[in-house]
Amino acid sequence: MLTMAWTGAGPDGYWVSDDKALLDTERVHGWMSRESYWAAGRTREVTERSIEHSLCVGLYAPDGAGQVGFARVVTDYATFCWLCDVFVDAAHRGAGAGTFLVQTALGHPDVAGLRTVLMAAPERSLYRRLGFGTLIRAERWMERPSSAS
Repeated sequence: MLTMAWTGAGPDGYWVSDDKALLDTERVHGWMSRESYWAAGRTREVTERSIEHSLCVGLYAPDGAGQVGFARVVTDYATFCWLCDVFVDAAHRGAGAGTFLVQTALGHPDVAGLRTVLMAAPERSLYRRLGFGTLIRAERWMERPSSAS
C-alpha cells in the first residue's frame, strides 16, 4: 500500500511531497555525488535506481526556487525502514527546513511508527533531537559492505 502524491506544509512555506515526478534527479545526484560525505562519487545510475526503489520525499522552497532538499526511506512498509540520503541545500539550512524534512519523512503515512534506523555522523544532533540513539542490541547487527555507493 503506497500513498500517492502525499504532501505536507512546513515552516515559512516550505513543503514536501513524495511525488517522484517532482524530483529534480539531476540536483539530487549532484548533492549525493559531489556534496555529501556518505555518497561521494555515487554514479547517476545508482542514484536513479535508489530513487526508483525507495520512498522519496522532496523538500521544496516557498520562493519558487524548486527542490531544496531530499530524503529517502528504504522500507518493507510493514516492520522496518532505513532513513538515508537526507540532504538540504546549504542556502536553506539553519531555519528548520531540515528538521521539517526529517520529521515529515518519518511521519509519512506509509512508514510512520515503523522501527527506523539511520547512519549518520555522531555529531548530528538533529537526529538525536528526533529520538534517534545508539542501536538497540548493536551486537546483533552485522554488515556486509557494498561495492556500490
